[in-house]
Amino acid sequence: MKRITLKDIAKKVGVSQMTVSRVLNNRPDVNPQTRDRIQEIVSEMGYVPNTNARALKGAKTNRIGIVVSDIRNPFYSELVGDLEDIAGEYGLSVIVTDTNKRLETEVSAIRVMELNSVDYMILAPEGYKTEHLDLLYEKGFEFLSFGVHFEDKNYPEVYTDDYEGGKSVGSYFAELGVKKPLLIMGNPRKLNTIDRESGFLAGFEESGGDTSGVNIEHLSVNVELSEQYFLEKKEHITFDSVFCYNDLMAMGAISAFRKMGIQPGKDIPLIGYDDVFYAKVMGLTTVRIPIKEMIRKSVEIINEGKNEKVQFKTQLIIRETA
Repeated sequence: MKRITLKDIAKKVGVSQMTVSRVLNNRPDVNPQTRDRIQEIVSEMGYVPNTNARALKGAKTNRIGIVVSDIRNPFYSELVGDLEDIAGEYGLSVIVTDTNKRLETEVSAIRVMELNSVDYMILAPEGYKTEHLDLLYEKGFEFLSFGVHFEDKNYPEVYTDDYEGGKSVGSYFAELGVKKPLLIMGNPRKLNTIDRESGFLAGFEESGGDTSGVNIEHLSVNVELSEQYFLEKKEHITFDSVFCYNDLMAMGAISAFRKMGIQPGKDIPLIGYDDVFYAKVMGLTTVRIPIKEMIRKSVEIINEGKNEKVQFKTQLIIRETA
């Protein structure tokens, strides 16, 4: 006789497998009528949980998997460190995997996490394709999107308003009176990139800047590539200020400027994004993302079984480079 599965129940009721899973695990945020209907069908169809499958899936391993795009980026190093500290307070352990900023690696990394029997995943996704996330959601595997907001998806999320973050930089540059800002951004398909760019342009224009003087370049998020880009511009600098996608790229700019005899803040205003630990050490003006507070909220969502979208505010931190 064929074993009754979550998929069978979900099809019968007309809901997602995740909804069925939430009911069977006594999770909140399910419509009472839907809950009653699912419980009725479970009883009617004689569903029995497959304990072997639950063990393989890792139903009670007390492990959180986190998928980041580049562990060498100080932002993600701090993120993972904070997660390990805070998860430890709840008796949870952490498994980490790195996608090297590649969507195909992200897909395989998620599969590895499933096979490693984690209870929950925190994903810092590339964000420009979601088919694999939709599939994960439909399978009933619980996960949270960290740092990327999907307007039309039901995934739990903890993220910042990157549009407002970019806007704060655009407004500040316009107030400084710069005319030809250079934006060194990441993958142009990523939602974070799009929001930071569009926010910058809006803030720059609203504060009196002429956006026709703005130049935008897209690079792989890498400190060496950022440094190389600026060193190649040594003989023909046409910009009078720089806004980088993140602090890592801004550090590449600082390294290049030192070799070029340019003093950030005195000769050219330079602003990064994230406010990692090294930003303070280097005197880098940047947009602060409250990593620790966001991670604590993420773990609370996991621990309490919530399905919510929580937005945090960014803050422009003025230091020596601007």
